[in-house]
Amino acid sequence: GMADAEMSSIVIMSMQVVLAAGSCGLVQIAGRRKLLKFACATMCIAHIGLAYFMAAQETGWWSPSWLALASLSTYIVGYSIGMGPVPWLIVAEVFPVEAVGSASAIATSVGWTFSFAVSIGFRDLQARVGPSGVFAVFAALCLGCLFFVIFLVPETKGKTLEEILRALGSSSARSPDLVHAESNSCQQRCSA
Repeated sequence: GMADAEMSSIVIMSMQVVLAAGSCGLVQIAGRRKLLKFACATMCIAHIGLAYFMAAQETGWWSPSWLALASLSTYIVGYSIGMGPVPWLIVAEVFPVEAVGSASAIATSVGWTFSFAVSIGFRDLQARVGPSGVFAVFAALCLGCLFFVIFLVPETKGKTLEEILRALGSSSARSPDLVHAESNSCQQRCSA
């Protein structure tokens, strides 16, 4: 395995930069929903790998260091291709232009609040369920996220705001104000 922690960090961060750059084109080819499903599944598998690695370290089972690096790399692949960039794109697509700024601000605040909560609560959770338990909890959350995407997130690629809202089952999908707002946003984009 890799004994040098600094080299491992360089490999992981280099992967993240390359994958994030590549996801820009991939999101237009594959679609948002497929990338989100891939990301959730990949991140779940990565957390299962890390949970096993931590449990194996505690019990003396087979636990090569490359397994931890492979699990982290798998997580970075899923996050960088799907869960990192795609939710921000979807936020911009499911709201009228007039509301995107406020919606993005709220989404950013919620995202950073949960990141802060994970950072603050990690040690307490680890003390309660152990290192392997923490990653098992994260795997369960990623699995829950996968089901959320499968059952509730519509594909937004190539769709108008009205089509997206109809797919979401919104009663405002037929609202004249929404159609007017969408029409104005399309005119603004085309004239820019």
